[in-house]
Amino acid sequence: MTDQQALKTAALAAAGRGWRVFPLRPGSTVPAVRDWQSRATDDAERIERCWDAGPFNVGLVLCASGLLVLDLVPADPGERPPLDLRQRGVSDGADVLALLLERGGERFPFETYTVAVPGGGQQYYFAHPAGSPCTPRLSLAWHVEVRCAGYTPGAGSVVRGGAYGLVHDAAPQAGPEWLTVGPLHPARRGPGPGGKPPGLRQRGVV
Repeated sequence: MTDQQALKTAALAAAGRGWRVFPLRPGSTVPAVRDWQSRATDDAERIERCWDAGPFNVGLVLCASGLLVLDLVPADPGERPPLDLRQRGVSDGADVLALLLERGGERFPFETYTVAVPGGGQQYYFAHPAGSPCTPRLSLAWHVEVRCAGYTPGAGSVVRGGAYGLVHDAAPQAGPEWLTVGPLHPARRGPGPGGKPPGLRQRGVV
């Protein structure tokens, strides 16, 4: 399968879930068309015609697709978390989220649709709560962000730093209350036994 065929397959797979897709420039995360919000589609014939014309990356319109995406962002070299989160084993967004969820007695729904982002990040897809407004990117904590407006490159897209890879192929789960009802509050309890939070990497998720 050529890269162009693989990208068309990825676009069709996303549309098969009812997600609205549009082309991004080859090797880029920049839209390849104007008015991408209105031109995004889940129509297979339109998608085939578009991706037959070139190896376009796949853009997903989040709100129109009923999606809410949680971004766990990797730290830049030498970057450290803020003082209130600076504990052994906490070095990026995945570790921060694991720490805050443990402190708050919450569980992360590992079963949801998951994409690995070039550079070491992770995106977890959830179903957007019905009737809730679509808001721009919101920071829940250091390197923990949530989005339900705009777009995101879909699984299969390829950029200079690597590919957006599908990690867990499942239906997006309903967003947990800590994500959809209010901000993720720092907990009052300390880390687990040994002083080290069980980060998502330690659990084999990232």
